[in-house]
Amino acid sequence: MSELLDQIERNLRTRRLLRRGEPVFVAVSGGLDSMVLLHILHHLAASNGWRLAVAHLNHQLRARSSDADERLVMRIAKRLGLPALSERADVRAFGSHHKLSLEMAARRLRHDFLARAAVQMSISTVALAHHADDQIELFFLRLLRGSGAKGWRE
Repeated sequence: MSELLDQIERNLRTRRLLRRGEPVFVAVSGGLDSMVLLHILHHLAASNGWRLAVAHLNHQLRARSSDADERLVMRIAKRLGLPALSERADVRAFGSHHKLSLEMAARRLRHDFLARAAVQMSISTVALAHHADDQIELFFLRLLRGSGAKGWRE
């Protein structure tokens, strides 16, 4: 495990993704990828001086499961001693009103929430977990929007 943590820490430093001593908002859905991100950053926070906070948006798409994810994230944040913000959004109504797919409505609401939360907490860095499927989806969304080569990889 320490080899993995060392490799992640080296990558963060080499790519200059997180500066020593900065506050970092960690977007946590309750899914495996974001929970692992939270635990890794928490483990590395002390040696890097990062001040972590947790942000969770309950999309209300899976009824009790969405509420259970929210409770889990807030419980873990409390256990780790981290400040946390949580908000609920009616993704279906928003998507319907703005004629967006559920995925696009959820993404827009999530990004808007994260931006508001970051401003509220005076935190300029937000860490999001993405797995390969997320990156492929984002690539195709940018391609369909007509992004050039630079936009595909940003």
